[in-house]
Amino acid sequence: MRKIAPLLVIAHWIIAVSHLFLVARILPAPYDKVSWLGITFITLGHWLVTILLWTLSDKVGGVISLIFYWAAMSADLYEHFLHDSPNNVFDLVASSSGTMWFEASVFLLLGLEIAGCLLGIAMVKGRKAPADSALPKHA
Repeated sequence: MRKIAPLLVIAHWIIAVSHLFLVARILPAPYDKVSWLGITFITLGHWLVTILLWTLSDKVGGVISLIFYWAAMSADLYEHFLHDSPNNVFDLVASSSGTMWFEASVFLLLGLEIAGCLLGIAMVKGRKAPADSALPKHA
């Protein structure tokens, strides 16, 4: 799990940054710009979580994973499903260029966030990944 957790964070970062460019592509002005400050903070946050997951114990890393992904999932659910905003997936005009890719990125992010929460729970509980438990133990 120690090797999977940082890879999941990196995958989430790639989709999250790509998602910002898709948002800028489909939304009308003044929301049609990518915030470089936002990209900077997203990148720094993902790097910090990746480093912490790689260096800290599984239990502490699991808690960090849970906090990180729960916060991201909460923001994702609110912004794209509950909040009445131009980037709510239920309010988008289907004919907009890039709408399908935007919606796909929303659901990919949500899937990665759910996977991150589940991985965090497994790390806190101390479960081994299936590949780890199948390896023979040497004394």
